[in-house]
Amino acid sequence: MTTPNKKIAVYRIVNTVSGSYYVGSSTNLYERWRTHRKKLRAGVHPNPKLQATWAKHGEAVFQFVVLAEFESASDMEACEEALLQDCAGDPKCCNLSLYAKSPFRGMVGEAHPGYGKTISDEAKAALRAATKRQWEVDDPRTGKTHSEEAKQKISAKVQAALAEGRGGKFIPSPETRAKMAAAAKGNQHAKGHVRSAEHRAKLSAAQKGNTHWLGKTHTAESRAKMGRPVVAVDPAGAETAYATITELRAVLGLTPPTVHRALESGRPLSKGHFAGWSFRRA
Repeated sequence: MTTPNKKIAVYRIVNTVSGSYYVGSSTNLYERWRTHRKKLRAGVHPNPKLQATWAKHGEAVFQFVVLAEFESASDMEACEEALLQDCAGDPKCCNLSLYAKSPFRGMVGEAHPGYGKTISDEAKAALRAATKRQWEVDDPRTGKTHSEEAKQKISAKVQAALAEGRGGKFIPSPETRAKMAAAAKGNQHAKGHVRSAEHRAKLSAAQKGNTHWLGKTHTAESRAKMGRPVVAVDPAGAETAYATITELRAVLGLTPPTVHRALESGRPLSKGHFAGWSFRRA
């Protein structure tokens, strides 16, 4: 099941005055709505139709409506695409594409919204301005430059670091290091406070975690169900199959990190008694 703030759902953004709407989907529903609002308020939303109707009527007339919730992203995308196909030709639909997963997938020739169109110099200037505004919202340093004094300080720090063979990393002054050390000491508000025995016992109990499984073990049948068969390949190319990774480790005497790294990377072991051996899932 998904958590309340991370719903997998198809939604619709509706202008209650004009009736225009935008259909979308997300695996993190309310974060997507927050992102839509942020860009619409800043005037930098990538959908010009939705941005235009937002600018014309104002935020107060818009509603965010959840159409359907799902357990998987594939079901969500199928539903969104079906809705978009039904919206084809509807002048009130603000969507630029009839496809959910990739906006312009399959849109060739006259089906593409940009077919036969050229962008005027005024439109290009507007796009540049919108892009600049977007970066100004996301990165407060965009478009700004260091003063000459700041450049000299940065250069001096870099040169000093390079001279010490430290690869140009920032070298804090003794004063800065003292401030960093003081800040890293934790919450100073409780300095000198002594916890009671009862308080310490409560903290200890709270940190013990979930003890429902304490003292229990999986049955051999359960371990067999959870295990995944793997194949070990020696340097000569001979293969040996093992029912589980645990069995492989027990027979060869390898540690879990060694086996998992080799399985994930697909590369042979580079050192140790089993150098040249590789492993793959059956």
